[in-house]
Amino acid sequence: MNKILCPVDFSDTSLNAIEFAVEIGKKFHSTVTLVHVFTESDFNKIVGEASIGRSFKELLGMATTKLKTLADQINEDYKPEGLLNCDYQMELGELTDRILDMITEGQYDLIVMGTTGISRVQGVFFGSNTEDVIEKAKVPVLCVPKSASYSGFNKIVYASDFMKEDRMAIQEVISFATLFDARISVLHINLRDDEENYNEFIEELKSFIQYKKINFVNKRFKDDIGLGIEEFMQDENSDLLVVYKKHRGFLGSMFHKSLTKTLSYSTDKPFLVLKLENNID
Repeated sequence: MNKILCPVDFSDTSLNAIEFAVEIGKKFHSTVTLVHVFTESDFNKIVGEASIGRSFKELLGMATTKLKTLADQINEDYKPEGLLNCDYQMELGELTDRILDMITEGQYDLIVMGTTGISRVQGVFFGSNTEDVIEKAKVPVLCVPKSASYSGFNKIVYASDFMKEDRMAIQEVISFATLFDARISVLHINLRDDEENYNEFIEELKSFIQYKKINFVNKRFKDDIGLGIEEFMQDENSDLLVVYKKHRGFLGSMFHKSLTKTLSYSTDKPFLVLKLENNID
C-alpha cells in the first residue's frame, strides 16, 4: 500500500477521513495524496466570502494555498512517525471521473473517502460520491463516516458470504491487520443453515492461514444482515468492517445492499471495500 489517495473538499467529513489515511500511511510508510476536485462554481464553498470580486485564477490560487497548508502540516506532524510524504493536487472536473483517472495515472493502492452515511429511506449513500467510486474504482475504498474517531484498528470484522474469493480477500485483510497487530473475526453470513459446507470451508481456510489472531464466527441472520453485523461489531467492540466487492451492482445485490445498512445503524465505524487484482468487472 505505497500510495493512498484522499479526496478533500474541506468539509469536516473529508478532514476526518484524512486522519485515517495518514494513520494507515504511517504504518505502510506510504505517500498520501490530498486531492481537491472542483468545478469553477465550487470555489465559493472553498474560500467563502473571500471569493467575492475575485477572478477564477485568484480563487484557484487561494484554494491551492489552503490545500498546500494542510499537506505541509501533515508532513510536519507525521513524517517523523513513519509517513513517507503528503502531497496534494488540484483537479478540474467531475469527482468520480478525476479520481478514476488519477488511480490509473498515479497507480494508487487505496482510496480513503469521507462519507455522510447511508440514507435510511433509500438504502444508498447520500451527500457524497462514495457509492459511485465504490462501484467503479478497481482499488480498495475505505469509507469514513463523519463521526468516526480513529483509535487504531485493533479488531477487524471481515463479513463473508461463503465465496471462494474469500480465500484471497482474507489474505489481504491479514496483510492489513498484521501492521496494526489486530484481531480478525471472519463473520460468516449464514443464510442457508449449511453447517456441513461451512465447516469444510473453514477447515480449508485454516489450512493455509498462518495468522494467529483470527477467529471464525458462524451467525444466522434471518431478517436484516446489516443489523446483525452491526450487533456483532458492537458486541466485539470492533473498529473496522471489511467486505469484498466481486461484481458490478455491488450495492444492488441482496447481500451487499444489506451490508450498506450497517452504516445507517453505525455512524462511527469505517467500512473497507476490498478489490482484488483479478477482480474483473
